[in-house]
Amino acid sequence: MRTSTNPELTAAWATVPDVAKAQGRHAEAVRLRRAFPSGVAPAQALTAVQDTAIATLTATGKWPANFAKDAAKAHAEAVVWEAEVVALRRAEDVLKYAAEDTRDSMAPDVLAHLGSRLDEILTAAKDASTALGDVTTADEAIDAGGDALNAWRRLTTLLGDLRNVRAAQWDVLRGVSGDDERAQMRTWIAQGHGEVRGIRLDDVPAHVRDAMRTQTYSIAQLVWVAHSEAGYVPTSFDELRATVEAATEPVTYDDLGPLRDYSPRITPIPTPPAPALTGAERTPELRY
Repeated sequence: MRTSTNPELTAAWATVPDVAKAQGRHAEAVRLRRAFPSGVAPAQALTAVQDTAIATLTATGKWPANFAKDAAKAHAEAVVWEAEVVALRRAEDVLKYAAEDTRDSMAPDVLAHLGSRLDEILTAAKDASTALGDVTTADEAIDAGGDALNAWRRLTTLLGDLRNVRAAQWDVLRGVSGDDERAQMRTWIAQGHGEVRGIRLDDVPAHVRDAMRTQTYSIAQLVWVAHSEAGYVPTSFDELRATVEAATEPVTYDDLGPLRDYSPRITPIPTPPAPALTGAERTPELRY
């Protein structure tokens, strides 16, 4: 089973009852298999009895009268041992994959927990940063002492928590994604996506964007994200994709001005005027 030493990820898995139960059963299978006494396969057991009989014949010139009984007993015990050890190994494998499937199916719940942890970290970082004043380095914090030094120590601890949450976030998302999705995530991570939303990356300070791209976080980056209130943990690949698309949608401008109506215009044909009278008019002679 995929294991992790990340305390944030381990804690997130443990908060989901179905995951905790599945992992507990797998752990019990591992314990039983490791505690099971060592033994030999049936073929090896028979070979050992045969070797003993041959050695006796060689030394005394007599074949052991109880050979058949000893061989049957050794073989039967070995068959029982092998059956159970094989069953325990299979149980470990079955429960391993069952636990992994359960974890993957509950990934949204795990990611939601990580999102809650991120909110806690950022809230604490925002509160702690108010005591820093103009302090921006560890040396300055030591020189300032008092509240500033305590705040720096607190932020240092929170920075470690932030790193673990981000690592856990990508671990879970990779675990439930296909090859194409993982490749897409690598591209997005390299661009700095997946950590803030509601803001375009072009509007993120360069040092913060670089930290997100390389995942080498600093206290300055932690404080900026905490005050921006834009930090988040995507709960699925689809949510991540939607956030990336929203953050990279191009800005459009109307260079043509207001819309104009170019539909054809219909001009009515005017009624011709009546002819003017000249006085020379006469009635036509029909007899002609």
